[in-house]
Amino acid sequence: MMPRKLTPGEISASVEKIRKKYDDYVVKYFKPRTLRRAFEARYIDALRAKVDISSFLLAEIAAIQELTEREEQRVQLGPVRPAAEKTQSFADKVLEENLARISKYPDLLFNADASDEVRRMAGALTDLAGKRWQDLGAALEETMYAMSSSEMLAMDSQLRYLSSPGDSETPPFLNRLLVQLRRFPRHYPSIEREEKDYILAASFFLHDLFVMLERIKRVYTEMPEERRGTVEASLDHVWGIITDFRLKDLKRAR
Repeated sequence: MMPRKLTPGEISASVEKIRKKYDDYVVKYFKPRTLRRAFEARYIDALRAKVDISSFLLAEIAAIQELTEREEQRVQLGPVRPAAEKTQSFADKVLEENLARISKYPDLLFNADASDEVRRMAGALTDLAGKRWQDLGAALEETMYAMSSSEMLAMDSQLRYLSSPGDSETPPFLNRLLVQLRRFPRHYPSIEREEKDYILAASFFLHDLFVMLERIKRVYTEMPEERRGTVEASLDHVWGIITDFRLKDLKRAR
């Protein structure tokens, strides 16, 4: 028997109910916040795919209730032997590995509800815009890529737009995301779009910078050793960010 269709009001109430259940589940049982974000992602995907939202939400309610009941049973039964623990799913393992790779970068807490990837990318670019950028500028002083050159002025402008002017200030690029996060009720497709646009812009910048640094390394073979070392270290660092955030293929079409 098919479940009856929920009214728009019931849909909104059900979504909020599920969100609260995940929030309670995360706090009470010390679970990662990514579980709540995973629901939000599934909800957005369901809306885009135009699936039966009534059936989707009923399944989600059943799922979080089952998770809660399972934890309650675990608490009542006491410590569970390792052999009896549930095997970690492939998706959870991939998510955990991705978060582990980017955890080395500063977490720029301009808003706690922004995704981990966006906050860590903002932290990585803010770190790059500090002493690393100054050192690179000094190393390129006697080249055609000095900080006063048009190419480096453009790169510097992009970096300032993508990074934070302070320890926890919002990067200028993310001001629209901040507006969306402060709205109530939130429009999650808009939030997702702003976050994706930021990661795309950051990836384009990093790839452009990497190509430029490779060119400098190839052309300026007689550069003093210390300055050459700075260029090579910058090259390795930029490629590290690209790799850790899985952006190797996310670059401009040339």
